[in-house]
Amino acid sequence: MVPAALAAVLALCFGFVVAGRWRRTGRPAFAAWATGLLIFAAAAAVQAAGQARGFSVPLFRAFYLLGGVLGVIYLALGTVLLLAPSRVARVCLVILLLLTAVVAIDAAIVPVDPGRLSTADGVLGGAAAGHGNPIYLAAVVFNIAGTAVLVGGSAWSGWRFYRERAGLDRVVCNVLLTVGALLIAGGFSAAKTVGGSLSTLGAYEAAGMAVMFAGFLSLGRIGGAERLGGTVAGVGGEQGRATAGGAGR
Repeated sequence: MVPAALAAVLALCFGFVVAGRWRRTGRPAFAAWATGLLIFAAAAAVQAAGQARGFSVPLFRAFYLLGGVLGVIYLALGTVLLLAPSRVARVCLVILLLLTAVVAIDAAIVPVDPGRLSTADGVLGGAAAGHGNPIYLAAVVFNIAGTAVLVGGSAWSGWRFYRERAGLDRVVCNVLLTVGALLIAGGFSAAKTVGGSLSTLGAYEAAGMAVMFAGFLSLGRIGGAERLGGTVAGVGGEQGRATAGGAGR
């Protein structure tokens, strides 16, 4: 199994568990996290298929849109829906949905150089023509902003829970979420360095997703009896929200 396929399986399992929490609680943050995880799973599956059979132009378009642009930003949206004032969160949701439509259209029509799809650099965006098109700009902005929100939210929440002695499980969860998000973010850079490859990216994705999922599963299982409630991990309720993208409010 190539690393990207393992990342896809982990993200799919993680996404289904989070989606289950959303169905039970109805909280919008869970829906956003589940969406982000399922997008990530789809992107990793497309990557694995491309590595196994070669990247066609349609496969590249799907990978660029799902993996290069949308996955991280929807995980970050979950953090915004949890931590930001409701009005700000709703505005962010509407803006992101509109931008998603624009970027999806551009992904379908942006010129692609098929000759570059045999290289890691080409698959990681180099095959798409132009640095001023919407999908390129979205890839840069969404990934920087999304990673900052995702990592910042979980790190801040972990620190807050530590200071408030809210529970060792919540601290451990948010530390692991932070580490996992940083691993995933670092995978793209590692894959584009000299000697890097799509397998390098897949390994970082699988490792990062495994660490994040482990953090999720640690809630209620470290430092005390399992608590029930409405969070992404199913613990903490209104007294402390440990999440797949940050916790606490």
